[in-house]
Amino acid sequence: MKNSLKTLTVAVSLATAIGAVSFTAAAQQAPGEKLDYYAPDRTAHQVGAVVVDLTGKGQEALAQHLATLHRLTPEQIVLDIAANATQNNKAIAPKYAELMERQAQIKGVEIHELYAAIAQADWDINKSFVAAGDDLAMLQGAAETMRGCTTLAFAETGIVAQNNDMNISNLMSAETTVIKTDERIFFATDGGHFQGMGKHVAAVLNFMGEPSAPSVTVNTKNVVTPDAVFAAITASSSIEEAFNKLKDYTTPVAINFTVADDKGDHGAIEMTTNGTRLVRGESGIGHGNHTAEMREAFLADKTELEANMTFADTFAREDAANLFINYAKERTVQGMQFILEQKPINITKYDSDFVTVEAMVFDTKAGCAYVSGDNPKFGDYTKVCFN
Repeated sequence: MKNSLKTLTVAVSLATAIGAVSFTAAAQQAPGEKLDYYAPDRTAHQVGAVVVDLTGKGQEALAQHLATLHRLTPEQIVLDIAANATQNNKAIAPKYAELMERQAQIKGVEIHELYAAIAQADWDINKSFVAAGDDLAMLQGAAETMRGCTTLAFAETGIVAQNNDMNISNLMSAETTVIKTDERIFFATDGGHFQGMGKHVAAVLNFMGEPSAPSVTVNTKNVVTPDAVFAAITASSSIEEAFNKLKDYTTPVAINFTVADDKGDHGAIEMTTNGTRLVRGESGIGHGNHTAEMREAFLADKTELEANMTFADTFAREDAANLFINYAKERTVQGMQFILEQKPINITKYDSDFVTVEAMVFDTKAGCAYVSGDNPKFGDYTKVCFN
């Protein structure tokens, strides 16, 4: 008996040691290295997010901060489109337009140049789809540049979330930073308002682009830029109010904004040149990088596997998101965080550099945001609340 116990003790000790070695080996892996598909493990590049707290400091402090942020250099066509958007942006988000006007003064540029710098990133991605045409290999390459990959909202809870999927180099180039003011908690991209929440409504995004609808031209008059859309949504008291602000406008390329409000409403506001609409589900909604019409057309002559592999898991991510949304018993922040860690919604380095670089969950009823500074499988969330 003693020998049996001794043997068991040695076996347990050996297993523990082997497990420790395995964990240490995995933990030493760095972002960018290939990982196991189903059980990836590495150390976090950034644990949680950096918070810039401008509460109580007013619009001027926010403008001064945003004016210091990096911006892209826009093409002439994007400048022309942004010039068309300037007055429309003011119509849907007047206070935000004032903020951008102040930034333009600080930087000594025209306001449409700031809007163009923000719109340029989506335009760059969209160009790769236009160039790809029907070439499946080129389409796959274009799909791997898409921003904002899987968004989800629970019905009735006020909770909306996103896994932000980009090239892994984006994880290494800048820290995930969240700005908090008296009115909003949001991500600032190229000096503009992006994913975030106001006191009543929160919004995240999916790039959809040319596969889902044609892009605008310099003759499109009802165009607004995505930063102004975010500002308009998060300044609203409800999803219905937000949609009514946006229903007559389009973004430069097709973009979806998944939303939730503190009254329990939810939906996906798809903005395209074919029209802007609000889509809801029974239990909530999961959204990928496409419209229903694009999915139907692409699957007309391809298997689901072929289509999914070409478009960076967009169909698989949408289906998985909706299955979780429809059947999840824990419809909480923690429940949403669990979903954001699951395959195929969560993308880790395996056969492509297109990965989940951060995640966010907005709880409008509690007035709190949860933001990871890396793929949430590897790090923790930072909690930021209004109160």
